[in-house]
Amino acid sequence: MPSDPPFVLPTPPVARATHEGLDLYLPESWAPAPAVLLVHGVPYPAEGRALPSEWGVYRGYASQLADRGSVATVVNHSPDGLPDDDRSNAALAAAATALRTHPRVDGDRVALWFFSGAGPLASQFLHSPPEWLRCLALTYPVLGDSELVTVRGMHPVEAVAGAGGLPVVMTIAGRELPDVAPTQPPFVEAARAAGVQLQLIEVPEGRHGFDVLDHTDESRAAVTAALDAVVSLLA
Repeated sequence: MPSDPPFVLPTPPVARATHEGLDLYLPESWAPAPAVLLVHGVPYPAEGRALPSEWGVYRGYASQLADRGSVATVVNHSPDGLPDDDRSNAALAAAATALRTHPRVDGDRVALWFFSGAGPLASQFLHSPPEWLRCLALTYPVLGDSELVTVRGMHPVEAVAGAGGLPVVMTIAGRELPDVAPTQPPFVEAARAAGVQLQLIEVPEGRHGFDVLDHTDESRAAVTAALDAVVSLLA
C-alpha cells in the first residue's frame, strides 16, 4: 500500500461531520461560517490507497482551515485516480452545492482550492466566477499540458482573463517537476495582464508536494501564508 506522508503542519483536532458524501471539518463556532472546498490533484495511484479525502495532506489543510474558523472539505472527484474532466466537473459542482447549502456554512463566502493536476478544473471558475466565490487558490498547480495532465476544453491561461476581481492565491515550488514548471509562468503573466488580484507565494527550495515532502521552515511558512491568505479573503 502506498505510504501517506505526513503534513508539514500539525493537524489540529476539530469536529467532523458527514454531509451528502462530504467529510466536513467544522470550526468551534456554530454560526454560519465561510467554507473552503479542496480539490485534489490527478492522476494518482489509487490501487490500495485511501481516497484523497483521507490523505494526510488534505486532512491537514482541512483541519488547519477549520481551526481558523472555516468549514472545509475535500471532494473525491476521481475515485480511480484518472483524469476525467466531465466526471470531475460534475462532482465538483455537486460538492460546491452541498457545501454551500449546509446550515453551518455561509453560502456566499466560499473558496475553491485546487492542487497539482486539478489546476485545469479551475478554468470554469476563473472564466466566469460565481458570486459566491470569494477567492480561488492554486498550490503547485498544473496549468497547461504536461506529463501529468493534458488540458481538454477551457485552458486556465485563457480563462483567467475573465476572472475580474476574483482574488487568486497561488503557491509555486522552486524545484517543480520539469514538465509542470513551464505551465505556470504563462498563467502568472496572463493574470497580471488581466489585472487579477494575484497573491504569489514562492517556495524556492520546495518540490512538487513540498507540503508533505519537505518538512522545512520554508515549507511551513508557505503553507501558513496560503492558509492565512485564503481565510483573510473569506472574512
